[in-house]
Amino acid sequence: MSHYLKYFAAIYLALLVVVGSLAYFLNLGAIILIPALIASAFLSARHFVHKEFCVPNSKEKNTLVWGSTVIAMTLGFIFLFVMIWLHPYSEEIFRRLNYTGRGPNSFIVAALIALHAALFHIAYHGYARYSLDKLAKKHA
Repeated sequence: MSHYLKYFAAIYLALLVVVGSLAYFLNLGAIILIPALIASAFLSARHFVHKEFCVPNSKEKNTLVWGSTVIAMTLGFIFLFVMIWLHPYSEEIFRRLNYTGRGPNSFIVAALIALHAALFHIAYHGYARYSLDKLAKKHA
């Protein structure tokens, strides 16, 4: 499974740098990074299907979903920290983050974890089945 998680991490990191650079230089919001996450999740699921010629079983899917979630959240938080650090008003941003408290921040992180897990579940369940059907038609 580590091969597929490393593949996801490489794809997501590359897309994160490209799309993040565009977002930074064109003053776009961080919401523009969602298509990079979706694309890397679907490409990773497709890569699994093309290598294994099957959809992941429940144990593999569990490992892939939660492993990809941890990788995506880690890379996303690192990227977000770097973007805030490069911002000209970074001190003010960090000061305001202290005033929000743990409750709202914890809720936001929990919601992000749930959204990431749901996206990866869709990718490794629904899109993997779609890719397998497409692969079967291609080889038939």
